[in-house]
Amino acid sequence: MNPAEAKPAGRVAHAFGDAMARLHERVGGDSSGRRVVERWARQSWSDAEAGHVCTELSDDAECRQLASSPVVDVAPDVHEAALVLDGDALYLHRLWRAETLLAARVAALDAPAALGKGAAVGDVVDSLFEPAEADEAQRAALLRALGHRLTLLSGGPGTGKTTTLARLLVAFARLAPDARVAFAAPTGKAAARLGQSLSDQLARFDPTGELRARLPRAGTTLHRLLGLRANGAAPIAAMPLDHDLVIVDEASMLDVEIAAALVAAIGANGRLVLAGDRDQLASVEAGAVFADLCASAGGATVQLTRNHRQKDAAHIVELAAQVRDAAGAPGVPLRWPAAIGRFRADPAAIVDDALAAWAEVREAIEARAAPAKVLAACERHRVLTAMREGPLGSVALNRRIAVAVRRAAGTKTGASPSATSTSASPSVQWYAGRLVLVTVNRPALGLFNGDVGVCLPAMNAEGAPDALVVAFAGAEAPRLFPVAQMPTCEDAWAMTVHKAQGSEFESVALVLAPPGHPLNTRELVYTGITRARSRLAIWSEADVVAQAALSRASRRGRLAQRLVAQRGDAIPPR
Repeated sequence: MNPAEAKPAGRVAHAFGDAMARLHERVGGDSSGRRVVERWARQSWSDAEAGHVCTELSDDAECRQLASSPVVDVAPDVHEAALVLDGDALYLHRLWRAETLLAARVAALDAPAALGKGAAVGDVVDSLFEPAEADEAQRAALLRALGHRLTLLSGGPGTGKTTTLARLLVAFARLAPDARVAFAAPTGKAAARLGQSLSDQLARFDPTGELRARLPRAGTTLHRLLGLRANGAAPIAAMPLDHDLVIVDEASMLDVEIAAALVAAIGANGRLVLAGDRDQLASVEAGAVFADLCASAGGATVQLTRNHRQKDAAHIVELAAQVRDAAGAPGVPLRWPAAIGRFRADPAAIVDDALAAWAEVREAIEARAAPAKVLAACERHRVLTAMREGPLGSVALNRRIAVAVRRAAGTKTGASPSATSTSASPSVQWYAGRLVLVTVNRPALGLFNGDVGVCLPAMNAEGAPDALVVAFAGAEAPRLFPVAQMPTCEDAWAMTVHKAQGSEFESVALVLAPPGHPLNTRELVYTGITRARSRLAIWSEADVVAQAALSRASRRGRLAQRLVAQRGDAIPPR
């Protein structure tokens, strides 16, 4: 569920508030403070579900009542109470612990650490740029990462983040031949994309493959890198890392707990590079870590601004920049690029558009194309939604698209009798061409929440369609799983913008929420726009994009203030 779609106070929040109130009285708390404890405990849980790290209080009398409760610790004297009051901010204990640890470790990590003599480092960096490729921001990022333990690399699509990371890997390998390197991302999809993108770029800078042989063959998820379970809140005590350089892509997806676990795991001589886009949506979980770090970590932040894809997708770059910068010019109307379609948000028309895009997948299946080719066709187009529920949400649109796709598949692909079998979802029919999104983690299978696959007919010895399998992209070749082995999944023709973070598609149909909906924010629209590489259509009422561009998503937390306070600088604006 997207944070903004979470109910203000669900059953779990009510139960938590009630439990804290009863515990308050049981361990000797003043009965007059029971209702205050109950209300603010419930609100803290609800706020955490909505992505906030803390709950802000404005009533001094209620602050005093909370501070006197035995179920509330008062910072810095924190023990094991479920709630922590830090000034005028109330935290769940685990979030307070994560935020304070993250701030302390980032401050310690932000230190010089020269990898070699200045002249040698400069020569290596210069050797990786052709005269026509000169980009001072990319060069500054390399020098920063080779001279410091912490680097924050932020940039929009096409600004060369992956190219910069590839250059960094080559430079690091040349300056420190025995260095141990890891690169990761918050999700399996983003990790696979990072690994493939780096492999493509490294071929330019290391044509012999000598340096690449020393590097990891593929990216990994952060949970796997840190030895954490991927099915719940991340514990702080991650497995210590002995890597000399850790690169994490899609850092805007980091929540406060996994970020704390990451920085706590970096070794005494290790370096950390976080790469992402500070203007994108924050994590579904609590915190806006990457944006806060970029705003408050001083010289550690390098912002890439030069767009190297301008010729390929100038219309997308232009609209994304207008949405991103709208706060600086609130009275300036959006200039709508002619190449970007805008249509009334009609579910039937959205389904027709998706079905037309799916025709390429159907043709590949009918031609018995290799799984890799079918998967490539599946990744060319996606419907991205602001909402999960409602007529314009991913659930309803997937249901409607599935009906249309199944009708086409049933008349032309000849699904086998086994098409109705699945151990995870017995009520859902499997058929050739079904696009699915895994919704749980199954490490034993190598399948994780967010992985996207397509159902295909397996061929028997005579070359005729047999049982159905589901194909997923792999490091070297697609991985095939019988449908009976599939974990819980859902249809994936339409997915929320949150779910699409870490992915890019040639074509995107962006379906926004109705006018005035709180999900229509600058960050969501910007993220949705920048998932498209070449074609973009926006399905919304006329003024929704302009209105959303002026509405910024807000995450309550004190990470930026904690970091700034440690340096003694002025507090940055949120």
